[in-house]
Amino acid sequence: MSGISLSYLSFSRLFLFLIASAFIGIAISFADLFLFHLFLFICTIVLFYKIKENQYSLDIGSLFNPHVSLLVIIFAWYLISLFWAPSLELGIKYNFYIFCGLFIVTSIVFFCTNIDELNQMFKTLSVFVSIEIVIAFFESFTSFRMPISSHSSLSTFFGKEPVNFSVYDNIFLLSSIRPPTGFRWNTNDLAISMIIALPFFLCIRKTSIRILGIFSITIIIAMTASRAVFLALIFSFLLYLFLIKKKIGTIVLIVSISIGIFLGMNSFTESDNPRINELANSIQALIYYVSGDFDVGGSLEWRRELIENGLIAFKNTNGLGLGAGGSVANQELIGPVAGRFTSMHNFWIEVFVEGGILISVIGLFLIFNIIYNLFIISKSTKNQKIQYFSQSLFLSITTFIPAAIAASSTIYFLPMWIMFGFAISLISISKK
Repeated sequence: MSGISLSYLSFSRLFLFLIASAFIGIAISFADLFLFHLFLFICTIVLFYKIKENQYSLDIGSLFNPHVSLLVIIFAWYLISLFWAPSLELGIKYNFYIFCGLFIVTSIVFFCTNIDELNQMFKTLSVFVSIEIVIAFFESFTSFRMPISSHSSLSTFFGKEPVNFSVYDNIFLLSSIRPPTGFRWNTNDLAISMIIALPFFLCIRKTSIRILGIFSITIIIAMTASRAVFLALIFSFLLYLFLIKKKIGTIVLIVSISIGIFLGMNSFTESDNPRINELANSIQALIYYVSGDFDVGGSLEWRRELIENGLIAFKNTNGLGLGAGGSVANQELIGPVAGRFTSMHNFWIEVFVEGGILISVIGLFLIFNIIYNLFIISKSTKNQKIQYFSQSLFLSITTFIPAAIAASSTIYFLPMWIMFGFAISLISISKK
């Protein structure tokens, strides 16, 4: 009995390493190989060994979870789509992304079968979220850069190619300051990571942590200059006020301080101190961008062109969709937009164009069913921990919907899969 317990304990610890490495993502990687891939491989080997130990019997109960079942159907459809996808290579890669995400979701549902196990995973993730916030804050206001960042010259040592800002129009060309990236490769992914984490600070009971978290994330999202995520931030505040706590004090305080800092920096645009001058001009440019006074690098224009090209190709599929990786393959045939973009840069249109009508309907049903269940749980449960998680996840997933538009694609944005796995597991636990 103790041997079985120890084995389960070791496997549970390996699971936590897997989830932590998924959240860290590209921050610990070389070229296209992530630390997560190493833990994924180890988990797969251990899983096959356990199956052999159990005389090739496998507990697949988690796959019969209704939400997980829909994800399996989506994965199966994308596998079948390889028969008509325009690029087999891109199609296989896209299916690998979905497999990784599905592995994360099913692992969370399998291992987090009660609120204590779910809380253990949450505490582990909380540590890494806090670390990313601190890193992003330093990147926002100092010259510090994560080695693996699109703004770091050291990224070449890790098989990456840093962004050359001298050939692109960029909001931060007014100074040498570069926007933060945290554990992510680019600023939009960091912004989405922060918008997912924000509700867990909004809904926490401890006032000091709530104020510090909201303030820090608001600043970081603003410094990323991600307009879609900034609007999602406002949306998150409104949902919290009208549907969750209905208390305006904390948010008004944090937003007022944040706005005061940004607007106050305008008076330092002519400062003799070069560092203060750089920061003030960068923040002024950021305010213009978020307010919509100018469009950096014509981003709205080339995003529109990418979507139009995808929808035109979709029309010829009779609603079936281009198949896995089809949107990128189609754009590569046409030629990169603005000389460098082939990804759809709108995840929801990407799902529609590649997965077709069937997958779009299943996907929409899945997401809104999860959101509905979380909201009902948040209003009906008497367990404070379940209520906290359900409120936070309800806000996270709801605001993720508009925020996801900011990224080139979120199919391989691993925190998204952690978020869905967390939510599905919580719903399952609350029904017990």
